[in-house]
Amino acid sequence: MKTLTGQLMKMVAIAALVTALVAQSSFARVPEPENQTHTNPCRYSLPESLLDKPFHFAGELIPIQRSDVRYRLTCHLNFLLLDARSILTEWLSEKSRYSWLFEEVFAKEGIPREFVLLAPILSVLNSKASLRVSGTGWWFLSRPCASTEGIDMADDSWHDDRLDLELSTRCFAVRIKDTRKELGGDGWLMPMIAYLTSVKTVQELRERWKSDAFWDLPLPDAAEEVVLRWIALGIIDSHRGIYGLRFKDAAPMTFDQITGLVLAKDLTLADIARMTRVPPREILRLNPKIKAVVGAFPSKSGGKLQTHTVSAPRGAGNALLEALKKEGYLAPP
Repeated sequence: MKTLTGQLMKMVAIAALVTALVAQSSFARVPEPENQTHTNPCRYSLPESLLDKPFHFAGELIPIQRSDVRYRLTCHLNFLLLDARSILTEWLSEKSRYSWLFEEVFAKEGIPREFVLLAPILSVLNSKASLRVSGTGWWFLSRPCASTEGIDMADDSWHDDRLDLELSTRCFAVRIKDTRKELGGDGWLMPMIAYLTSVKTVQELRERWKSDAFWDLPLPDAAEEVVLRWIALGIIDSHRGIYGLRFKDAAPMTFDQITGLVLAKDLTLADIARMTRVPPREILRLNPKIKAVVGAFPSKSGGKLQTHTVSAPRGAGNALLEALKKEGYLAPP
C-alpha cells in the first residue's frame, strides 16, 4: 500500500479552460535583428533583476539582453497574467498537490526541474491543429511508451496509460532525453521543439538556416509558442510577489493505492464507489486512466488476466481491499 498525490481530473478541467483562451491568442515570432529596438506597450514587464545578471532556464542561458528576446517573452508573460490570470493563479496554487511526483521522476532522470512547469502548457495542446503531431495527457504523448523504451504502457479498449500521472511522466522523461540525444547538444529548448514537431523538422531547419540557436531560427509558430509560454510561466512562478500573485500553495492531497490486484471478475468504478462510500465521479478522478465509457477494471483483456493498481480515497484502501476479498473479486493466488 502506498500513497500518491491526486486530484488530476480537476487540473484537466482547468486545462480545458486554458485551451479556450489559448485559441483566442496568437503571438507571432519576432525575427528582427538583435539591435532593433522594441517599444513595450504591455502592462507587465520582465523583472528588472533578470536583466542585471545572466538568466538561465532549464540549464540554458537565455539572451534576455536582446530586445527581440525580451519582447517575445514579455508578450507571453502578459497573456498569462492578463488573459489567463485566474486560471494561472489556480494552477500555481494547485500544482503543489502533485508536482512532487514530477520532480522525483525528473531528478532521477537528470531532467531540469523547470520541466514541472511545462505540464499545464502541454496539457492544452490537443486543440492545436497547427502542430503536425497529436498527443494526449499532461505530457502530450503521441502514443504510450513500449517495453522497448523501458516502460510498458497501453492504450486499449478500457484504459489509456497516457493519463496515468506517474507512467506518463516517466514516459515523457524517456522520450525528451532520447530526443535530446538524437539532436546532439547540451540544451533542452530545441529538443522540446523536436518533441512537438519531429527531429527531422529541427534538423532540416538547422541545415536550411545554418544555425542551431533557438532564438535565431524561424521555428514553427505553435511549437515555439509552447516554449516561450513555458519560460514566461517560469518567470512568473519565480516572481509571484512582483505580479501580485499572493496565495498559499495547496496542501498535498493523498490517496491510497492497492497494487498487484488480480481480479476474478470485472471491478466497476461504481462498485468501488459503493465500497468506499464516495461518488463514482471521485473514483474516476482518482483513476483517470480508466476510460469513462467503460468505467471498470477488467479481470481479463485480450484473453489474459490483468494485474491492476487501484486508487481509493485516503484512508479507504484497507476497507476496500477487505470488501474485495469478501465479495469474491480477488482471484485465488
